[in-house]
Amino acid sequence: MDLHIFNPEHDIALACNRNRFTPPHAAQELRMNLGWIAALWAADGDAVLVDDVAFAVKAAARFRGSKADVCFVSDTDIQGVKFDSVKPWGWDNAITTRLADIDVCSADMPSDNVLEHIRLLSSRIQTQRALRVLREGIEPFTCGEAFSAKNTEQVDKWLAEKDRIVLKAPWSSSGRGVRYVMRQATPSVSGFMKNVIYEQGSIMVEPYYNKVKDFGMEFEAMPDGSVKYRGLSLFMTRNGAYTGNILACEEDKTAMLSRYIPTEFLLDVQSRVCHYFENLFKNNYCGPFGVDMMVVASEGNGGGFLLHPCVEINLRRTMGHVALAITPGQSVAMSMMHIDHDVNYVLRVSPLENPFVKVI
Repeated sequence: MDLHIFNPEHDIALACNRNRFTPPHAAQELRMNLGWIAALWAADGDAVLVDDVAFAVKAAARFRGSKADVCFVSDTDIQGVKFDSVKPWGWDNAITTRLADIDVCSADMPSDNVLEHIRLLSSRIQTQRALRVLREGIEPFTCGEAFSAKNTEQVDKWLAEKDRIVLKAPWSSSGRGVRYVMRQATPSVSGFMKNVIYEQGSIMVEPYYNKVKDFGMEFEAMPDGSVKYRGLSLFMTRNGAYTGNILACEEDKTAMLSRYIPTEFLLDVQSRVCHYFENLFKNNYCGPFGVDMMVVASEGNGGGFLLHPCVEINLRRTMGHVALAITPGQSVAMSMMHIDHDVNYVLRVSPLENPFVKVI
């Protein structure tokens, strides 16, 4: 029996890099309200660790046709239990400490050394090298640069050259730790830069691109060292924060993207990602991950579109993986998976009457 855990505070835990920390209220609420969603990718007979078992049972009932027959458990229910495998949303020091506190373990629990590798591989600094490798030989059809600055003077130099830039903390959660700068850094942005460099040692600097479409490719690093492609993720963001995923078969999602990027080119990048991360992750990481990408409007005389093949690397399960888990295998009417918040966070699936207008 495997144990699954939804720990959405994972990215914040990587930034804090402490064994114990108190997540922001929103992250705690998200974990409590949506802890059950691990049942969407678990197998029958597995256990899912949640904050409130009764709440999870009730919330999961809305997806009874998509979820596995799992057992929802609390910390006290599994104290001292040894599982075949433990599969959190993402591995970090905080989740391993929580498991150690309740004496839960499995043969595949990561060592301190592996945890440190996971944190380093999760840094946005990794996009700098990944872009060089993934774009090699196809530079005219792609875009994407990233630079790690260790002081504000280096950032100012990039700003003077590019005029518009994006600043990113090496570790931060979705929608946070990102600032857009045009021509001159405001006092607020300058304070953000100094704080990030002080706390994390550097800050990522990237050119600003005229984004047309967000999307991602989802993968899984296997125990034998290989990397398997799992599917496309067509998602939307607002102010950098995730808002929803299209649920559609792979053929339909590929057709939507092919309006901008030729299908054979997408397949080439998919293969490049598999090969690159097989070499990078070997003996360092095993599990799901995603690579965020985007379609960019070309500023050249010819117009058209370019592919940014590595905006971000998510070394964890993603909402794109969740969308793939509940997407029917055959072609059906497209729908949108999204998270609403009223009194609680709620996962919903809504019809998409005209996806090409509303999403693309």
